[in-house]
Amino acid sequence: MMAPVEDQTTGGPGWAVPGTPADQAGPAAGVGLAPGPRASDDGAGGPPLGAVPRIALRPMTVADVLDGGFGIVKGRPRKILGITAAFIVPIQLLAAFSQRNAAGVGVVFSADPATADSSGDAGPLIGLLVAGLLSAVALTCVTAAVAHLVGQWTMGRDAPAGEILGVVGRRLGGLVVGLVISTVVVGAGAFACYIGAIFLAPLVAVLTPALIVEGIGPFAAFARSARLAQTRYWGVLGIGLLVVIVSYLLNSALSALPQGLASVIGLDAGWPLLALGGIAANLVVVPFTASAFVLLYLDLRVRSEGLDIEMSARDVLDRAT
Repeated sequence: MMAPVEDQTTGGPGWAVPGTPADQAGPAAGVGLAPGPRASDDGAGGPPLGAVPRIALRPMTVADVLDGGFGIVKGRPRKILGITAAFIVPIQLLAAFSQRNAAGVGVVFSADPATADSSGDAGPLIGLLVAGLLSAVALTCVTAAVAHLVGQWTMGRDAPAGEILGVVGRRLGGLVVGLVISTVVVGAGAFACYIGAIFLAPLVAVLTPALIVEGIGPFAAFARSARLAQTRYWGVLGIGLLVVIVSYLLNSALSALPQGLASVIGLDAGWPLLALGGIAANLVVVPFTASAFVLLYLDLRVRSEGLDIEMSARDVLDRAT
């Protein structure tokens, strides 16, 4: 389980997944802690060694993944939410601005093609399509950012926001190619009455974390994701579906009030409320979803490759030297 996350500056046991043996053991057992952190290579300007959140690598349950998705965000909320906001705020503003003309949106989605042709206004539809594409890119980038941050946590480092954004920027081309690969793979499954997309999705579920953490290219990351998913295919499928469902419910609940008010006022004047609802919802949903899939990636490596044993052995060797 990697879900327990502790900020070592507090000196206390920190947060643990409810109901786990570590949680039941209480503070005396060292709640959900991995072996002590290794020496930080941040240099004099980096965060103090004791400030690095520690991660417990163990096989995870479904509850561990869901709770841990929020636990990672709680580990460094300002850093993660700040990075998330940098991606989603402009996208949500674009999406809401594209819907400011309610009549135009209604014409574009009209069942009568003649009506749509006569209007000649495809702007709202194009804006929504572009916003949807950018939203997928944003989720990929936030997943990459969380993957780098958590990967550094496991090595005893707390990567600064500038470093994380730099990694995402340098790998942006590969991330976009990986997103295209994922879309093609899942889209191919959609030809089987859309059901096939569900069963192909696990093959690309951890493509982005593999690409970032292992420093490989998008095609190698796809092959890596598929191999890891095959070791626990049904578990990946079930967890992935639950994460998507929870994300959808959270998004709907958090954005319902602003969207409702915007509809009452009229989108021409109320589109900022629409944007506010989208931003508020995505600031919660996007980092949770990204963190959950990063946890899933680490869980698969723990189960199939003994990542927890490898990291424990590395810690012992670092302490010995």
